[in-house]
Amino acid sequence: MKVSRFHTGFGSSIKVNFVKKFSYTAITLFFVCFPSLIHASNLKFDNKIVNEVHFNGNEFFSDRQLNAIISTRSSGILRKRHLFNSRVLTRDLNEIQRNYYAEGFLECEIMDSVIVNEKERVLVFIRINEGPRFYVDRVSVSGNTLITDKRILSLLNIQKGQVFKPYDFQQGLQAARDEYGKIGRPFVDIQENIVQDVMMEIDLYINEDQIYRINQVEVTGNNLVKEKTIRKEIIVKDDEIFNLDRIKKTRLHIFELGMFNSVNIIPVNRNPDSLEVDLRIRVSESLPRRWDANVGVRQGRIAELNQTYLFTQVDWLHKNMFQQARRFQIKGNFGIVWDQEQFFRNSSPSYGVDMSYTHPRIFSLRFPTTFKLYYNKDIYSPFTQNIAENDELITTGAEISSLWKLERKLQAIGSFSVRSIESILSEEKTEIQRRFAFQIRFDNRDNFLYPGRGWNMGADFQVVKGISGSPADYYGWNTSASHYVTLFRRLVLATRLEAGHITNRADLAPLVIMYRMGTENTVRGWSQSIGREFLTPDKLAIYADYAKLLGNVEFRLSLPKNFGIEFFLDAGQLEHKLGRLGNPGDLYISAGPGLMYNTFIGPIRLEFPFVVQDPSGKFKTGEQPERHFIIALLFAF
Repeated sequence: MKVSRFHTGFGSSIKVNFVKKFSYTAITLFFVCFPSLIHASNLKFDNKIVNEVHFNGNEFFSDRQLNAIISTRSSGILRKRHLFNSRVLTRDLNEIQRNYYAEGFLECEIMDSVIVNEKERVLVFIRINEGPRFYVDRVSVSGNTLITDKRILSLLNIQKGQVFKPYDFQQGLQAARDEYGKIGRPFVDIQENIVQDVMMEIDLYINEDQIYRINQVEVTGNNLVKEKTIRKEIIVKDDEIFNLDRIKKTRLHIFELGMFNSVNIIPVNRNPDSLEVDLRIRVSESLPRRWDANVGVRQGRIAELNQTYLFTQVDWLHKNMFQQARRFQIKGNFGIVWDQEQFFRNSSPSYGVDMSYTHPRIFSLRFPTTFKLYYNKDIYSPFTQNIAENDELITTGAEISSLWKLERKLQAIGSFSVRSIESILSEEKTEIQRRFAFQIRFDNRDNFLYPGRGWNMGADFQVVKGISGSPADYYGWNTSASHYVTLFRRLVLATRLEAGHITNRADLAPLVIMYRMGTENTVRGWSQSIGREFLTPDKLAIYADYAKLLGNVEFRLSLPKNFGIEFFLDAGQLEHKLGRLGNPGDLYISAGPGLMYNTFIGPIRLEFPFVVQDPSGKFKTGEQPERHFIIALLFAF
């Protein structure tokens, strides 16, 4: 077999050949340790503007994908000017080579040439000869007695007829070693014999070695955090059998103290005679104090369709109180809500501050617990045309909450608070309440801002009772699930289903927390809520209800230059009883297209919702209710 690496400039080339039977790991070392030579003929083009980058011969990767891999970019009227750098181009060519190699194109050849046009701008031509793709013809495993062939092959994630991906194969070998580490054999040896051709033949021999026990655990690198604080998180003990799962969990527990940049646990001082090994925990501490500042745009804090929330936040954090990784934090925020039609001529301020203290353990249990005092003056839109301006919603309180991390992507939070709520929607204008809440979240999305696959699911439950004369007495639950599927490389199907119910046990409706529906966050197009009419203590009408059902479907298509389009279908319903939800004829439904522009803080969307079904009869099919378009930041879900 032959693997070639080309890098040419104006007719010159360098070619490296390997003999037919060789270890593919040698190629990996070559790409990592010995990058391609830089031709002197390319150096004279450095610091000239790159006019265009052209690809030729690529079939597996598109031009768009290759452009995303490299740093040498074309310049243009709407694009940033990029200067040519021969070293960067060399690195780019290596990166293209590595990406093809990772996909099984082990004989891929890359050639480049650079010229300058009459405007003294650089044209870069990259020629790709992909070559054949390598597949697995045969895999055999021998020497294993504790783990079956089937299990080892599943960890390697290779089987006959599949594409041979060398980097994935290396990860699979490590996964197999880790599997032995879980049963007390950290020094298993896996020998590889590979006959490399377009159809690969792979033979693995496993020396399972002996079971080792842990002699002692040492901690190093800590100067600010007391060692006893770290040792509270160590679940492995002296003289127990080596167990990689427990070691990894120990590492995670220490890292979650929040005081370390890195935590590494390695076996040292191996003794083959006594079959013992030590564990060395090496931590790298971060600075104990820091300032943070954030500026951004947010949706969802308010309900009015034509408004946007601009906010700033500053916080100070001490991560190592009493040298025990306990945290003390002070946050302050200031925001402006402005009307999209009148901009800052009609704006309202909001602000708040909170102080919190977090203990990493409570009653010797690993439940990080936070004690918080807070004050927030927010903006509340009651979804009505009868109230001309937004109301101030002032919340002051004290809260204690505990976090339970079931795993990295699954966590639960329980909290209890005593709070004061001031709003025109309250009978007493100011109410003092006690609140218990429980939340559970699962999130395995591949990307927070631009998800292409995964789930985001959650459930909330709360019980609220008034004190000191407050009439509040209710409990409620809310659950939601969002799912993302990449149908093609640029097309994502996003779906959401959400339901909730509030049970009121008081004489007066809890208008502050009742469900409202409409705007860019729920059923797009209705700026006034689609619920029933309720009267405030001042006899003003708002629209809300006790039970909620919501569904959304979006097709999101990415286009070049960070643009995109979407097509959405929304359906929702509010009712006074849970059992009345779900009747198709009672659903408010809207649909329409939208345009997107992707930024580093999320997509900016311009959407055009049209009515599909309005059970109230106010709007006909095809009409645009009250607003002709929506401008919003971030996706609705």
